[in-house]
Amino acid sequence: MALLTLTWALGPPVTLAQVPSPPGVHEREVAQLIRQAGYDCLEVERIEVTVSPDPAFDSLRPEVAICKNGKKFLVAKSGRSGVNARPIVRPLPADV
Repeated sequence: MALLTLTWALGPPVTLAQVPSPPGVHEREVAQLIRQAGYDCLEVERIEVTVSPDPAFDSLRPEVAICKNGKKFLVAKSGRSGVNARPIVRPLPADV
């Protein structure tokens, strides 16, 4: 009990909340992934998140990135393979 009182006296408990990223950060990260895969995309205009009805694909998190140059790319990052997992980047036709 004394330890709990001492801990509270030193300061109230601090809760750590995840701070949301500033606007545009995710778009820059995706553009970097596309360039690292060898494709031309200096800047991502928008990202469309595709929702799969099959829960087995939830860990892939597929996204369609539309670059400012008009090119589209499917970008999928695995949430299960750890930090060394390489994302999948595939070009898409412009009309998709």
